[in-house]
This record gives sequence, structure tokens and C-alpha cells, in this order.
Amino acid sequence: MKSIKTLTRYSNELARQSVVALDAALKERLVKDVADTMDAQLFSAAGDGIEIPRGLFAYADTQELPVDGVLSLDDLLDAQGLAMAANVDLARTRWVMTSREFIALRKVKDLEERYLIEPDVTAPGRYTLFGVPVLVTNRVPDDVTVPETPTGRAALVDFSQIVVARDVAPSVKILDQTFGDYDQQAIRVVYRLDAKPVNPEAIIVLTGLTVEDDGSI
Repeated sequence: MKSIKTLTRYSNELARQSVVALDAALKERLVKDVADTMDAQLFSAAGDGIEIPRGLFAYADTQELPVDGVLSLDDLLDAQGLAMAANVDLARTRWVMTSREFIALRKVKDLEERYLIEPDVTAPGRYTLFGVPVLVTNRVPDDVTVPETPTGRAALVDFSQIVVARDVAPSVKILDQTFGDYDQQAIRVVYRLDAKPVNPEAIIVLTGLTVEDDGSI
């Protein structure tokens, strides 16, 4: 499994003249960039599972719920039904969707113009859908098999049934001698892991979500 590596060189003059701690600022930014790259891969629909980790939407043998239209609250209940049929503990599950899908659901009102989805008053800023917490991430990829009509994705996931094997967390090394001939230092960041489900049926993927031209469903 390939690792994610990055190396940034900078001159000693720059380090001395910087008004901030340059090495600390670079380390923070590089670690974030490397971690974001891995997060994007783990939520993707790509990866071969050999050299590049498979993304959540590329796992084999998961359950699929074709929506083929606008995502509705009934679709969420259907996904929970599939999870229950596979003996998945709903208390351990999480919804995974983009802000586009979540905000569209958030706008659903009853006949008296009252929003049906309200935040959890016991946890500031946290929302649940039918009792299941929502993980909002715009790293969920659209299906662009047909570029003219892309469709969205969402998922109901029991993350406790996905195993992460980490070789090394984002590891930072200051190289203060390697580029001494150039009067330079460097920061190297390495990150290597893999993730696979032990029970693919604990992942229910909702596919074919309608994507409007204005970016909402």
C-alpha cells in the first residue's frame, strides 16, 4: 500500500527572517494537507485496495439502495430497513452525505410550514435523522458516469465494522542537514494506512440522487 509523502524545502534565511515560527507553521499546514488527502481518498469511490486504499463508495458487497430521484425521508427509512435486515445495530450507524443533500432534507416542512428536522438540543450543532447522527462531508463524490447528468450519493454506515490498519500517522521529520549544501532545511510528512469493512452489509449506499443545475437536489 502506497503512502502519502510530501517534502517542502525552505532556506535558512527565510526561517530566520520569518515573523512567525516558520517550521511550526509549515508542519501544521503540511500535516493538514496530507490528512485531508487521505480523508478524501477514504470517502471516495476509487482505489484498488492494493496500492491505493479503497474509498467508502468503492467497497465490494455493500448494500445498495437505488433512489433514482430526489432524496426523501422515506429513502432514509428504507436504508435503515436494509440495515436492520442485516442485523446492524442502528445505534452505531451514521449518515454520510454532502451538505447539498443534508440542507435539502433540512428544508422539508410539514403542512403548517414547520421544519421536520430539528437539531439535537443536547448537543449544540449536531443533527440527527431518525435518531442517527449525520456526518456532513463534501468529500462524498458524485457519480459522473454520465457527465451530462451526474447523480449524488449518500450512505448509512456502521463505522465500528470498518477496520483501519495504520502503519504510520502523519509523521513529521525536520531535515536540517540533508540540504546543507544549499543552506536549506526541509520538512517531510509521511502518512500510510488502509481501511476495509469486516462486514460490508453494514454499509448501505444510496445511489442515483438527483442533482439540480443549481447544486441542490
